[in-house]
Amino acid sequence: MKLTEKQLQAIIASTTEAVLQEKGLANAIRKIKFSEKKPDEMTKEEKTLRYFQAKMDNNRAEIMKYCGGVEKDLTGGTAGSGQELLPTEFQADIIDRIVADPRALRNMCTVVPVTFRNGTWPVGATGINLTWESSDTNPLTPTNPTFSSLAYSVSRLDGYTAIARDLLSDTPVNLYGYLVKQYSKAFVKAENLAIMTGSGTNQPTGIVNTPGILTVPSINAGGSNVLSCDDLVGLPYYVDVTYRDGAAYYMNTGAVRQAKLMKDTQGRYLWVDGDITKGRPATFNGFPVYEFTSIFPENLTVNAKTTCSELLFGNLEYYYLFDKGEMGSEINTQSDQAFKNHEALVKMWERLDGKLSIPKSFALLTGFLK
Repeated sequence: MKLTEKQLQAIIASTTEAVLQEKGLANAIRKIKFSEKKPDEMTKEEKTLRYFQAKMDNNRAEIMKYCGGVEKDLTGGTAGSGQELLPTEFQADIIDRIVADPRALRNMCTVVPVTFRNGTWPVGATGINLTWESSDTNPLTPTNPTFSSLAYSVSRLDGYTAIARDLLSDTPVNLYGYLVKQYSKAFVKAENLAIMTGSGTNQPTGIVNTPGILTVPSINAGGSNVLSCDDLVGLPYYVDVTYRDGAAYYMNTGAVRQAKLMKDTQGRYLWVDGDITKGRPATFNGFPVYEFTSIFPENLTVNAKTTCSELLFGNLEYYYLFDKGEMGSEINTQSDQAFKNHEALVKMWERLDGKLSIPKSFALLTGFLK
C-alpha cells in the first residue's frame, strides 16, 4: 500500500514524538508546540503564561500580543501611562472569583465604574418628597429631592508575590489557577479592610472613619467593658428603619465567640448558624452576621483596659465603591531577593476609592473587650 504524503508525515511526527518522550523530553515537545501557536489559537491559560514570560524577559513586542491593552490616562487625556493591562480573560477570571466570594464585601456595596482618577458622584440624601392633592385639577406640587455629591479619587492597590521561575516553565493551567486563586483572595482581604477601616489617605475611607457616623458606647463601657446581649440586640435600632432593611452585623471572631453564647429570657440562643459558602450567613436576633478574623482593631484602650474592640451594624448598599475596572502587572527578576532565590517578583494592581454616602446608615458599637 502506498502512503500518502499526509500519512507519511503523521508517522514521522508520531515516531519522533515517541523517541523524545522516551528520552524524557516530553516538556520540550510541549514547549515547541506551545511556541508555534498563534495568540488566537491559544487557551486563556497559555496566553497568560506567555504574557508573564514576555514580561519577565521585557519583550515589549510579545507583551503587546497577549496583554489586555495599555492603561488609559486617568485624567481624561489621550496619552496613557504605558503600563500594560492583564490579559482580558485572566482579569475577568480574577473578578469573577471575587464576585463569587461570599465574604467579599464589594458584592454588597454599590459599585460605580469610573473613567478618570478624580470626580464627583451624586447621591440622593433625602429621596423624594410626596404630597397629597385634594383634586386632579389642582396644580401638581413638584417633588424636591435633595442630592449631595461624593468626591472620589481612585488610588492604586498593589499586590505582591514571589513566583519560582520554574513555575513559569510549568504547565499554563498550573500557573493560571495559582495566580487567579492567590490574587483574588488577596484583593478581597484588602478591599474588605479598606471598606471597613480605611484611612481615606491614598485608600478608600472606611465606614468607621466616616465623619458623622453614630458611635454607640457599650453598656459596660464605664465599668467592666464586657460585651452584653443588650448591646447587640439594641444596636440595630440606632439605625433608621429606612436603612435597616438589608443591614447586617460586621464583627471580629472575638465578638462572634461571645455572641454565640447569648440567650433570650427563655434560654434560647439568639445565634443561628448559617453556611456562608452557600450564601447563607449566620444570624443574630434575625440579622445577618459577617465574621472577620481581625478587621476591626482589638487593642483600643478603654478604662485602662488595652484589649477593647468595636463592631458595626448597617447597610453596605450605601457604601459606594468607585472602581476603575482595570488590572495591570509588573515583574522584576533583578532584585537581590529574586536573583538569590531564582524568583520572579510579580506585582498586580487595581485602582479604587470608596466612601459611605449616608453616615446614618451605620452605627458603631465601641468600648467592649474583644
